[in-house]
Amino acid sequence: MLLQIFNVLGPVIIITLIGYILGRSKLGIHSSTISVVTILVATPALIFAKLTEAHIDKEVLGIMTAAAVLCVVISGVIGVIFLKLFKGSVSTFLPSLIMPNSGNVGLPLVLLTFGEENLHLGVCYFFVIALLQHSVGASIAAGSYQLSFVLRQPLIYAVICVIAVVALDADVPQVVLSTAEMLGGMMIPAMLILLGISLATLEVSDLKPALGVAFGRLGLGLISGFAVINILGLEGAAAGTVFLLAAMPVAVVNYIYAEHFSDRPAQVAGGIVVSTIVTFAFLPAIIWVALRMTE
Repeated sequence: MLLQIFNVLGPVIIITLIGYILGRSKLGIHSSTISVVTILVATPALIFAKLTEAHIDKEVLGIMTAAAVLCVVISGVIGVIFLKLFKGSVSTFLPSLIMPNSGNVGLPLVLLTFGEENLHLGVCYFFVIALLQHSVGASIAAGSYQLSFVLRQPLIYAVICVIAVVALDADVPQVVLSTAEMLGGMMIPAMLILLGISLATLEVSDLKPALGVAFGRLGLGLISGFAVINILGLEGAAAGTVFLLAAMPVAVVNYIYAEHFSDRPAQVAGGIVVSTIVTFAFLPAIIWVALRMTE
C-alpha cells in the first residue's frame, strides 16, 4: 500500500516541482499562455475524448454529476455558516471554501490512483466543478450572477457535445476522437506545471485567514465527500474518486476572479498556497482512504 501511495504521489510532486522551478527561474515563462491553451483547447478536448470514447453509461454520468453538485452544495451551506460565525467575507472566502482544485491536482491523482480506465469518473466530476467555478464561483466573487462567464467557456460546448453523443448513442468519427485524445493528453501535465508556477508566484500576505481557508477547505471537502458517498451509496472507484476530488485544495481560478473583482486577492492567494501545502501534507492519508474504498 505504501509503495502504491508513493507511486501515485511521486509524479504529481515531481511535475509540480518542475513548474515551481520554472516559475522561480528567470526564463520568463508566460504562464498565461499555458493557461489559455490548457483551458481553451486541452480541457474541452479531454472532456470530450474521455466521455465519448467508451460510450459512457448515462447513469454513471448522472451519478458523478450529482455527486459534484451535492459536494458543492453541502460545502456551501456549511461554509456560509462558518463564515458568518467568524465574521468572514462571503464574497472573498466562500468560493475558496467550496471550489476544489479538481483539475490541476485532482485528475492526475485519479489517473494515478485508479488508472486510465476510471479517469472518466474524475472527468465527469471535474467538468461539473469547472462549470460551477466559472458561473457560481465567479458570481459570488462579483456579488451578482455572471452568465457571460459561462457562455465564454469552451468546456460548456464540449459538455453539450458529450451530452448529444451520449443521448443519441452516436459513433464519433475516429479522426475526431484521435484528435481530441491527443489534445486532451497535454492537459494533466500542463495543469500540474501551472500549479507549480502559481505556487512560485503567489504570496502569503496574511497567514491567519490563509490557515482558516486551508483547513476549512480540507474539512469541508472530507465532510461533503463522506456525506455524498453515503447519500448516493457509491462504491469502488466511484466512491474513491469522489472522496479524492472533494478533498482537493483551493482552486487557483479563485484568485483570478478575486483579482478581477478586486475583492482582497492577496488573502485569496494566501489561502491557495497554504491550502495546497496542507492538502499535500495529508495526501498520503487521503489516498490511503480512497484506495481502501475500492477493496
